[in-house]
Amino acid sequence: MLFLAVFAGFLAENKREHIVEKNRAHQFLQSMLLDVRDNMQHLDSLTLQDRVIIANHDSLVNWLLADSATIDRAAFSRKMGAVWVRNFLVRKETYEQMKSSGSLRYVGNINFLREMMNYDITTSFAQSRNQDFERKYYTELFIPALYKAYDLTCQLNLDTSNHSDKFKMQKVANHHDVLSGNDATVFRHDMGAALTLRLERLRRSLDAYRDAKAACGKMENLINEKL
Repeated sequence: MLFLAVFAGFLAENKREHIVEKNRAHQFLQSMLLDVRDNMQHLDSLTLQDRVIIANHDSLVNWLLADSATIDRAAFSRKMGAVWVRNFLVRKETYEQMKSSGSLRYVGNINFLREMMNYDITTSFAQSRNQDFERKYYTELFIPALYKAYDLTCQLNLDTSNHSDKFKMQKVANHHDVLSGNDATVFRHDMGAALTLRLERLRRSLDAYRDAKAACGKMENLINEKL
């Protein structure tokens, strides 16, 4: 009788812990769903803005390819305007908590866990593309190339904080800077190289964002089915 009582108590406690873990896993999935949706919104914003930048840079490359003996550097810098890079930082705090707490074993079968791991790999790869591939080139090569190719007045276009300075904006508006001969050739080469490589980086980031968005959508559907 004593043995049966102890054994029954063990089973009851084990069942209670199992229910508690199941409830905790359910809460984790609810939190992860918010992370997934936040990542999807961020990816949509990045994709939209990167496409705008690509269209702008494409038109500038076509400008450089035009058969002309001169380059209006002032007009070129105004059309390019300020340049920036957007960071993609994956929200996966909930997923990391689930891994560290051992709650993953309660969230679903092996197929669900595989999809969750695929989601983590795909979104992490998109972040790596942005941080280590696109952003690294932007900060180490692209921006220095622009400042080297522009004169001082053209450089004012690269910083939006200058837009509130009337004196600087008047300088930009009245700036006449037409390159010819070897100066135009060098500008075409250096700026063309900077733009075409940045376009390649941006397009590869967009490829990774597309895959990450698809993984997010699949993960969202799977979590909704679990909940």
